Amino acid sequence: MERNGYFLFILHSHIPYVLKHGEWPHGEYWLFEAVAETYIPLLQMLERFKEKGVKPKITIGLTPVLIEQLKSDYFKEKFNAYLEFKIKLLQTDKDEFEKKNQDDYMALAFFWEKFYTDIQHLFNITYNKDVINRFKYFQDNGYIDILTSAATHGYLPLLGYDNNVRAQIRTGIDTYVRYFGRKPKGIWMPECAYRPKGLWKNPITEEEFIRKGVDEILVEEGIDYTFIDSPNLENASLFNQYGGDSLNPLEFEYKKTPYIPYKLESSLTLFVRDHITGYQVWSKHYGYPGDPYYLEFHKQKDTSGIKYWRITGANLDLAFKEKYSPEKAEERVEENAKHFAELITEILKKFKSETGLNGVLVAPFDAELFGHWWFEGPKWLERVIENLKIIDGIEPATGKEIAKDYPKTETIALKEGSWGENNDHSVWLNENTKWTWEKLYKTEKSFLNFLKKHKKKALNDHTLNKILKEAAKSLIIAEASDWQFLIHTQSGVDYVTERFDKHIDEVEKLLEIAKGYLNTNELSDKDREFLERVGKENIIFNNICLEWYMED
Repeated sequence: MERNGYFLFILHSHIPYVLKHGEWPHGEYWLFEAVAETYIPLLQMLERFKEKGVKPKITIGLTPVLIEQLKSDYFKEKFNAYLEFKIKLLQTDKDEFEKKNQDDYMALAFFWEKFYTDIQHLFNITYNKDVINRFKYFQDNGYIDILTSAATHGYLPLLGYDNNVRAQIRTGIDTYVRYFGRKPKGIWMPECAYRPKGLWKNPITEEEFIRKGVDEILVEEGIDYTFIDSPNLENASLFNQYGGDSLNPLEFEYKKTPYIPYKLESSLTLFVRDHITGYQVWSKHYGYPGDPYYLEFHKQKDTSGIKYWRITGANLDLAFKEKYSPEKAEERVEENAKHFAELITEILKKFKSETGLNGVLVAPFDAELFGHWWFEGPKWLERVIENLKIIDGIEPATGKEIAKDYPKTETIALKEGSWGENNDHSVWLNENTKWTWEKLYKTEKSFLNFLKKHKKKALNDHTLNKILKEAAKSLIIAEASDWQFLIHTQSGVDYVTERFDKHIDEVEKLLEIAKGYLNTNELSDKDREFLERVGKENIIFNNICLEWYMED
């Protein structure tokens, strides 16, 4: 069979740190829903591929903060309680449907009961309560490739100092090595956000200084490849916008296409998101998840929160949504998957006919769309892969394989940008979020200055080291891009504001405790109690190293 190109399907999985910080509507339930409705269903899909002897070579990004949460004993206990609660609520629904002789809704209640009991069995028995270890199994055996990311999904271009960027990346790599037993080669840059090397002006303080590019730090830490959005490729120029070294225009000849990998001067390989296939999934009006026969996300039964209705119509009031039919949805999955596979094939065959190259089509999505927001998503993905296997010449591949073996790449100079609205930083830095950056820059500077001034004792004194590690953990949580994103989208703003302020305050308080300890060589009972409480609430990244913040 003649090869016509490669298909890279990337699912980026991320939930901010929520354990021990609220439950519902904002907090731990974000994580529990994602595990039950996205991560375990994706593992179920991989189990089915394993039974068929098929290696789909899907790329899955797992953020370090997500990994740390899923590995914790606290999560394992609370997630089981969550599943028991959902099953109990379904029994209440069944009792109501039986009294009202609503047999069709009763059948759906049994459908959901089986869904949650299957998830419960898989989690406890098949996976021994360790979802991450099962992902590791599939990577070790060649079914998937797993990407790392910045520790808490920090928005790297806007972090105040290269030390903070490096600490986010090193924490991510350390977490990956501990749980997957190997060093990562690929990374998902949070929000696909990038900043090149050169003179940088702090957007709040207006302080200016020379900085490394995000790509340079990634390469120094052993990362080979990452992903960008297609408009960022279109904005790529011959010259570094911060005044760095230029490329010779006479030697710079290429057609800007998203279907080949690119390289930066640092040697970092870039894969480019294809917007045509992305539109088929993300479009509010034309994307597959909006099919009228798919499960309606927003309408839930008032007494249980269970979803019993289908989309019916995109602009239809929730009161008029019709009953969901799993069988009808399954038919739509088949049709939508076939269309997507044919679209991939058409694009790559056209590219090969024009260039003679086997193109690389990159389709990255937030994993939580699949299963959580779009209930049928995992089954759709499974059928896409199966359809590609019977269509001429399209081979699923991973970024690691392509970065190593692709015969032709072009070197570009990439400008600052992201995959957010306007392809710039405006989703994360705007009038509504400016206050977060004012606080974050001040706190980052205070933390780094303290480490620089007391470097030797910070590394050698056990108590001071412990205080400062807790401060580093709180700081790295405060740096998460989620807080600004949720403020921008007006999602749980009160919760987000409280969380951000809490972690900033923790850093400042811990630095005050550290200063007091330097003066007295002891901790008061009040300070010790605060230190222990913060440690019990922030149960991630206990392996964080202060040295990661100290490299000049």
